[in-house]
Amino acid sequence: MAQSMISVWVGLVVLVVVAWALSRRYRHEHPGEGLNQWLDTHHMSWLHRKH
Repeated sequence: MAQSMISVWVGLVVLVVVAWALSRRYRHEHPGEGLNQWLDTHHMSWLHRKH
Protein backbone atom coordinates (compact mmCIF):
# COMPACT_ATOMS: atom_id res chain seq x y z
CA MET A 1 0.00 0.00 0.00
CA ALA A 2 1.19 3.48 -0.75
CA GLN A 3 2.05 5.68 2.18
CA SER A 4 -0.68 8.18 1.27
CA MET A 5 -3.31 5.41 1.33
CA ILE A 6 -2.10 4.29 4.75
CA SER A 7 -2.40 7.89 5.97
CA VAL A 8 -6.00 8.05 4.73
CA TRP A 9 -6.94 4.87 6.61
CA VAL A 10 -5.16 5.99 9.79
CA GLY A 11 -6.98 9.34 9.60
CA LEU A 12 -10.34 7.62 9.21
CA VAL A 13 -9.65 5.32 12.14
CA VAL A 14 -8.65 8.30 14.31
CA LEU A 15 -11.87 10.15 13.38
CA VAL A 16 -14.00 7.11 14.21
CA VAL A 17 -12.27 6.63 17.57
CA VAL A 18 -12.68 10.31 18.48
CA ALA A 19 -16.38 10.28 17.49
CA TRP A 20 -16.94 7.10 19.50
CA ALA A 21 -15.20 8.55 22.57
CA LEU A 22 -17.20 11.79 22.39
CA SER A 23 -20.51 9.98 21.99
CA ARG A 24 -19.66 7.63 24.86
CA ARG A 25 -18.80 10.57 27.10
CA TYR A 26 -21.99 12.41 26.12
CA ARG A 27 -24.15 9.33 26.80
CA HIS A 28 -22.45 8.95 30.18
CA GLU A 29 -23.24 12.57 31.10
CA HIS A 30 -26.84 12.35 29.76
CA PRO A 31 -27.89 8.75 30.43
CA GLY A 32 -31.64 8.97 29.81
CA GLU A 33 -31.54 11.15 26.72
CA GLY A 34 -32.44 9.56 23.39
CA LEU A 35 -31.53 10.72 19.91
CA ASN A 36 -34.88 12.45 19.30
CA GLN A 37 -34.59 14.36 22.56
CA TRP A 38 -31.01 15.33 21.70
CA LEU A 39 -32.11 16.62 18.29
CA ASP A 40 -34.96 18.63 19.85
CA THR A 41 -32.64 20.06 22.47
CA HIS A 42 -30.20 21.19 19.82
CA HIS A 43 -32.86 22.81 17.59
CA MET A 44 -32.54 20.19 14.88
CA SER A 45 -36.04 18.73 14.96
CA TRP A 46 -36.22 19.16 11.15
CA LEU A 47 -33.88 16.16 10.83
CA HIS A 48 -36.35 13.70 12.36
CA ARG A 49 -39.63 15.24 11.27
CA LYS A 50 -42.44 12.70 11.06
CA HIS A 51 -43.96 12.40 7.57
